[in-house]
Amino acid sequence: MAIGLGALIALLLLDRLQGTKTDQSRGRWFRPYLSLVPCLFFLVYVYLESVFGFFDWGAMFMHLGAGVLTPSVVLEYAMDTGSTILVIAVVLFGLGALKARGTLTRSLDVALMALFLAANPMLTRPIAAAIHPNPLHDFLSKRFVDITSLTRSEAGAASATVAPKNLIHIFIESAERTYMNEAEFGDVMDPLLEFDRRGVSATDMVQLAYTNNSISGMVAANCGTPLLISFFTTRQYLEENSQFLPGLTCLGDVLKARGYQQNFITGWPLGFTGQGTFYSTHGYSSLFGGSEVVAAIAGRGNTFGADDAEVLDMSFNILRRAQRDGKPFSLTIAVSGGHAMDGYLTDKCVGKTGLPPRTPNILHAVKCTNMLIADFIHKAEAEGLMRNTVLALQSDHLSAPSTVTDRLSKLERRNFFSLSGDGIPSKAYTELSGTIDIFPTILDALGVPLANGQAALGVSLLRDRPTLVQELGQVQFDEAIRAEDVLVRSFWQQNPARTAAVSEAGPH
Repeated sequence: MAIGLGALIALLLLDRLQGTKTDQSRGRWFRPYLSLVPCLFFLVYVYLESVFGFFDWGAMFMHLGAGVLTPSVVLEYAMDTGSTILVIAVVLFGLGALKARGTLTRSLDVALMALFLAANPMLTRPIAAAIHPNPLHDFLSKRFVDITSLTRSEAGAASATVAPKNLIHIFIESAERTYMNEAEFGDVMDPLLEFDRRGVSATDMVQLAYTNNSISGMVAANCGTPLLISFFTTRQYLEENSQFLPGLTCLGDVLKARGYQQNFITGWPLGFTGQGTFYSTHGYSSLFGGSEVVAAIAGRGNTFGADDAEVLDMSFNILRRAQRDGKPFSLTIAVSGGHAMDGYLTDKCVGKTGLPPRTPNILHAVKCTNMLIADFIHKAEAEGLMRNTVLALQSDHLSAPSTVTDRLSKLERRNFFSLSGDGIPSKAYTELSGTIDIFPTILDALGVPLANGQAALGVSLLRDRPTLVQELGQVQFDEAIRAEDVLVRSFWQQNPARTAAVSEAGPH
C-alpha cells in the first residue's frame, strides 16, 4: 500500500511543480494507463496480506473452489476494511486522473508498471520457484510415515478385543494459547484451564506453513500434514469427484475401520472451505452445518449459520445418543466465536463474560465460546457421557488479523492443544511441536498401534521422542513444506492401497 500511495504522492508533487496540462484533452478527467492492472494486483496482494495475514495462490484457489466465504461474511469483511478499500480506490483513480492531466507520462507509466510487477510477491514467488527449483522439493516425502495399513479390516478386527475409547474433538476458532496472557487479555482462557491441566498440554505448539486457516488446521490435526495443494488436481477432485485429499489416510479413515460412528458439527455451512467434503471423504457419515443445526434445534442462527451455543446444544444431543447406542464414536465440533476480525459474540453471553465493557468484542467472543465449551463438558460429565472418552481441545490456527492483533504480535504466539481422558498423564509438553503432531497423539491416546509413535509427518506427544519440528526447526520445516511437490500429487489422487483397504473393511 505504501508503494501505491508513494507513487501517487510523488506524481501529485510533480503535477503541482509542472503546473500545466500537457498533451491530454482538457475535458477528460480519467484515462486508462499501462500500470493500472499491475497496480491493482499489487494493492489486492497488500489487502489480502493485511486482512488474512498471508497470501498463497494455492490456498486462494482451493478456497475459491471449495467455497471460501458466505455472502454475509464477505460483506462484513468489506465493511470492516472499508478504509483500506477506499485507499486502493483513491490510488487507482488518482493515477488515472494524473494520466489524463499528462503528469503520468508514458515513460513514468512504464516505470510504475515495472515497479508494481517487481514488488508483487503474487508474481515474483511463483516465478522464482520456477526458475530456481528448491532442493527440498522431495524432502518431506522421505520422512512421511504412511499408516494406510491401519485402515485394513484385520487392523480393525485386532482392536476389537479391547473396548475402544470414544473421542470428542473440539476445534476452537483462533483460540490460541497466546490469549492466556492475562496482563494483555484478561481471563478469556480461564474456562479451559481446568481441562488443560488434566492431561497433556502442548505449550510450544507453533503454526507451520499451510496450517494457518480453518480447513488447513483441521487437515493438520486429522491427517498429520499441512494442507498441500496443487490447483488443477485439487479442483478436479473437489468439483468432479467430490473428494478432499482422497489419497491421504486420516483419523476418520482409521476410526471407520474400527467401527466408529463419526459426527461432524459446525456453525458454518458445510461447503465452507470444503469442510463437509473433507470429512465425508474420510469416514464421517453424519455431517451438520449451520442450516442443519438451526433446523434441528429450532434455533435463531446468525449471519453465517448457527452460533456456538446452538452448535454445542446440538452436539450435546448427539453425544447423548451416541453414548446410549453403545458403539464407539467420534464427535468433532467446530466453534467459531473467535473468528477475525471482531469475533461473533453469542447472545447467550451478552453481559455475562465478566470482562470490562470497553474490552474489544473479539475478547468477549473468545471467552464466551470457552465458557460454553466448559459448560458442555461439565454437563456431559454430570450425565456420565464422558466415560471411556478422550477429549481433545485445540485452536484450529493462530488468529488472523483482528482488533487485538497489535497485542498478540507483542508476544510469542502459540497454538492451544490439550488432550485428556482416562490413562492420559497430566503433564506439560514443553518441546517444540506443531498441529501435525495432534494426529498421532490422538491415535496413540485411543490405543491405535503406531510404529515409533509416528503417523504422516507427526509424532505422538505421548511418546518420549523428538517431533520433526524439533529436529528440523520451524524455519527449515516451513521451507520444506513450501517446496514439497511429491506428496501433494499423491494426496490429491486416489491411493490404490487405501481404496483396497476401504473395500476390505466394508460398511460399518
